[in-house]
Amino acid sequence: MTQAQTGIYAEPNLHGVTLLLNVMTDDVEHVRRKLSRVPQLIDDLDQRFSESMLNGFVAIGSDYWDVLYPDKRPLQLSGFPELNDGDRQAPRESSDLLLTIRSDRFDVNFQAARTLMEWLGHDVELLDQMNTFRYMDGRDLLGFIEAPDNPRGMRRRAVTGVQDDPAFVDGSYVFMQKFRYDLRRWEQLSSDIQEHVMGRKKVTGERIPESVLNMVTHAQKSRLIDGKEQPLELLRQNMPWGNLRDQGLLALYCTGKPQHVVQWLKNRYIADDQGDYDPLLDYIEAVSNAAYFAPSIEFLKGA
Repeated sequence: MTQAQTGIYAEPNLHGVTLLLNVMTDDVEHVRRKLSRVPQLIDDLDQRFSESMLNGFVAIGSDYWDVLYPDKRPLQLSGFPELNDGDRQAPRESSDLLLTIRSDRFDVNFQAARTLMEWLGHDVELLDQMNTFRYMDGRDLLGFIEAPDNPRGMRRRAVTGVQDDPAFVDGSYVFMQKFRYDLRRWEQLSSDIQEHVMGRKKVTGERIPESVLNMVTHAQKSRLIDGKEQPLELLRQNMPWGNLRDQGLLALYCTGKPQHVVQWLKNRYIADDQGDYDPLLDYIEAVSNAAYFAPSIEFLKGA
């Protein structure tokens, strides 16, 4: 019986911290032993601070996977897709490991991050630390409800777990995009224009009928339905990040079917035959993009 890492399909939390790490040692057996303990360390901290709803996961970068696990590779693990089209770009910036921790207490996240970094020690180098947070009532910094069509309940786990690759059942493919926002430019738009770009009402998140729209919208280009009206299976574990100088969105897309995420991203970035793409991309910039795989707890323990 396999079990996914808890942070893959967990419900939203109030605070998060995501660490991008590079491995600094050639002793891969030692690194595998270190990583095998990460889920248990997170579980121990969750029991210690049970009211905080702590969860998390560690994922291995697509470029580093064959170094760490040369004998086994998820069937569909590859690098972040090429998405350059016109002015829309998604530059690839991979790291060896991605470590995400979330809870309802900032101090617990800090303690968990310190504990895990002390456990990994000098074997890793910290490339980036992104402190994320829940904004208002689950909104993006743009003021709209974040991912209102995300899977709910048991469906969250169903869409994130691999089921068709026996060696990696209950693992998850993870795609990361770190967006930077120009909030001043966005806020110069009237609420009506913002709603037309998003294709949703700002307060309620309700979709605006296409009959009253005069443009292709973010809601149309990012819907979780393919061209044959079949569902695209992915869960967006997104949270805002930022300070008073820079701010944006850390987007983590978790799925058992990575081709669905690739198709979803291409629908947004690559202009169709009519020249239409996701208009929200005119106002936000993906400054870092990468692909990872988060194995099941049993894989980490037994690999």
